[in-house]
Amino acid sequence: MEKNYRQTLKNGDYDISIIRPQLLSEDVKLRGREMSPSRLKAIRKGLLTLHTLELMAANIYKFQITREPSELNRQLIAAMCNEMTHYQDFQVKLLKYGFKPGKLRWAFWLVGFVFGFGSRLMGAKATLKTGIWVETKAVQDYDQLLSSIDWDEDSRRIIEKDQADEYGHINRWKNLIESSQIKNKV
Repeated sequence: MEKNYRQTLKNGDYDISIIRPQLLSEDVKLRGREMSPSRLKAIRKGLLTLHTLELMAANIYKFQITREPSELNRQLIAAMCNEMTHYQDFQVKLLKYGFKPGKLRWAFWLVGFVFGFGSRLMGAKATLKTGIWVETKAVQDYDQLLSSIDWDEDSRRIIEKDQADEYGHINRWKNLIESSQIKNKV
């Protein structure tokens, strides 16, 4: 069981037990019409980066899941669902700004498959260590993008929530490695 369901970051407190936050029809608003071209260029680059990285993360978890009815698989399914939500967050953001997803995103799908299936073949501990490594890299990327881009407040809040989720994944995988459930399977 996860020890902490809230993640506090410097800009807020986020409930990471929520896998799919509610999105209402009126929450969908076109953005960026009043922004400078240089600001839009930075936002586009940031959203494309986040979109492709979240596609990779969702695939990693998808291909780590086995048929075994285990706590690890339950947690991987929840993480995959959460990463799919992040992927959708950034696809929606791209479209709200009038941008399209990157044409080379298939390469990130493939990398996710390789990391996910490869770590699954190496066992539960490798699966969790891969998750920790990928999520640690993700929170670093989120930090860099949050500090270097002038986001609108709605986008910033979503990016911060998604980053908080990534911290939650790191903690979850570390807790599972330390648990007797995983140690007995390695």
